[in-house]
Amino acid sequence: MNANIKEIGHLAFKLKNAPVFEDWYENTLGLKVGFTMKKNDQDYIIYYQLRRGQFIEIFPEWNDGSRWPEYDGNNREEDYSYQYATIGDGEGKLMVDPENNKWFVNEGEKYISKVTYHVNDLKKSVDFYRNIFELDVKECDDKKAYVTINDYQVIELIEHPYPKNNSTHAKGQCHYALIVNDIASFAKDMEAKGIQLWHGAKTYKKPYTEPYVPVKHSENTYNFYMQDPDDNEIEVMCYSEESFQVKYAVY
Repeated sequence: MNANIKEIGHLAFKLKNAPVFEDWYENTLGLKVGFTMKKNDQDYIIYYQLRRGQFIEIFPEWNDGSRWPEYDGNNREEDYSYQYATIGDGEGKLMVDPENNKWFVNEGEKYISKVTYHVNDLKKSVDFYRNIFELDVKECDDKKAYVTINDYQVIELIEHPYPKNNSTHAKGQCHYALIVNDIASFAKDMEAKGIQLWHGAKTYKKPYTEPYVPVKHSENTYNFYMQDPDDNEIEVMCYSEESFQVKYAVY
């Protein structure tokens, strides 16, 4: 287990159908909004909080419909790598939100316990998590593996090729956030292993052309982005005492 990696801190999704979607998260899942970021007087990011200080991060559509032109509001997991998340301890009850994102939700404490991805090449994915992130990986067979993040979170990898380009343009799921204790050390390690770091999701932002230097971003949190072998976006984050995720936590 990599001592510098703390946990999966959030899952991020695009959003087309704001009122219906927000009602589902608040009244069906029973989540509370930790905080909301605004831009040009519109909601830019909404942070629904789970227990243990974790979040579901939502990027709403603009009022004029111009923010996500290639995403139609119907996430199709079978077309892309991301499949579903499990909330809480156990197998959970299958729930589908208004934009077809699938969740397995357990009774009791709500936190991210598992994130499941289809991958094109299981060996490449296992090598990435084992050798790049230096995490423990249990290979169940030649089609499935579990990556241990900590004692209560895993990433499930299932070899099952998917037909669409895994770019974040058209799909609903954007990324997951990996919280680390020392982001400067983590970035230096990634760069030494030949990993390209990005200012944001590769689809929309620019790569770092110089060694990474920690800078606080909009939530007063340090971050950079990288990708796994299937081009799934991974946001690497480190909280500061002034991070909104810490200051505005509702639990």
